[in-house]
Amino acid sequence: MLHLHRRFVLFLLLDALVILGLMGIFAAVNHAFVPGQPQLSERILITPGASDEPNAPSNSQPSSPKAIAPVGKTTAVIPPTLHVARGTPENPEIMETTEGESYDLKRLRALKVKASLHKVEMGENYWSIANDNNVTINTLLGANPGMPFTAAINRPLVLLSRKGVLHRVEAGEKLEQIAGLYGVDVQVLKDENGVTWWKGIKEGDVLFVPDVKPIRMIKAWKNYFANRGFFGIPFAGWGKGWTSGFGMRTDPITGEQKLHKGMDFKAKYGESVFAAAAGKVIFAGVAGGYGNLIQIRHANGYLTYYGHLSKILVNQGHKVRRGELIGKVGATGRVTGPHLHFEIRKNGKAINPLPLI
Repeated sequence: MLHLHRRFVLFLLLDALVILGLMGIFAAVNHAFVPGQPQLSERILITPGASDEPNAPSNSQPSSPKAIAPVGKTTAVIPPTLHVARGTPENPEIMETTEGESYDLKRLRALKVKASLHKVEMGENYWSIANDNNVTINTLLGANPGMPFTAAINRPLVLLSRKGVLHRVEAGEKLEQIAGLYGVDVQVLKDENGVTWWKGIKEGDVLFVPDVKPIRMIKAWKNYFANRGFFGIPFAGWGKGWTSGFGMRTDPITGEQKLHKGMDFKAKYGESVFAAAAGKVIFAGVAGGYGNLIQIRHANGYLTYYGHLSKILVNQGHKVRRGELIGKVGATGRVTGPHLHFEIRKNGKAINPLPLI
């Protein structure tokens, strides 16, 4: 009897060991390391840069010293964690971040997208960088949640090889909730990020969400997108960027510091220029330093200028639609080369065009 009792106890102990062993194997598989891109993230540095003015993204041109800020010497590796504030009452779909916030690319789960590092160079701006890499400004923001509104030379940016955004998994967040935030199917997230029943998501994981707009950005970018809508882009070559933004600059001809009342878009001679919004042409002719100039009056006290044109294709009094062809890029007036000078005035006062287009 004692012998049977001992055999029963040994059987229970053996059974418990087997169960514990299976549980350990399952836990190890479930928490298996997800390969990221350590060779990239270990090299990426976050550099604070100089103070950025929340007026317009910089074009990083030598003619606009205020828009170009040398990056500071202090560097730090991309932080392993990221705290992002959840929505705001005014705009709950946008979650405001703070400058410099970033994602830990060691936790990147993406299987079908590559991340790379790019440092802003002289003459570049966010739009030209996005265009050169076949993505959009939304993709840049989606990979850099704390991207400052003003670019600075040597500032590092994470570039994605496809259009979409990155999303850091917060504590308690489920895959279904993340899919709902971006309006995508759960299966899309699973396929893009290798999520399975045995390899689920964990807090801190960084997921790739394809073909969506970012929902995390600093307040200046949030305000920028909120103000867009009335005016469209006046120039087909928007992705090429601009040579000089709105604000004080060194005049390229006289060398004096003076207010630049608009934006100068990069362009080739003869490229098309379009009406930024519906309105009535109130001037079409030669106007001093503007060269061949078109002025269009719009609703709500707005007026737009299109300067240095080679050809004017509308007449005074003509009513135009938004996006209608009105002229061709040229180099008339006070210029150093062909480009489009574009201004927006509100009740007669020149204002920064960038937040409105």
